[in-house]
Amino acid sequence: MGKETKGLNISLIIAIIICLIALVVTIALTQIEDKNYDSKKSLTNLTVIYIIILPAILLLVGVIWFLT
Repeated sequence: MGKETKGLNISLIIAIIICLIALVVTIALTQIEDKNYDSKKSLTNLTVIYIIILPAILLLVGVIWFLT
């Protein structure tokens, strides 16, 4: 096994471990009920993300890609 393959395997194992930890934490957090949840506030936040922030990120990525 070459150096690149060994390093790739180690990186893959670390990535899988991180994903499994994130899955466990996510499942644990969904068990907790949020008493302050407001669907209108949640919808407002999602609207901001999709209408304002996402196009700005795409524009920034496009500019960086164009300049390189």
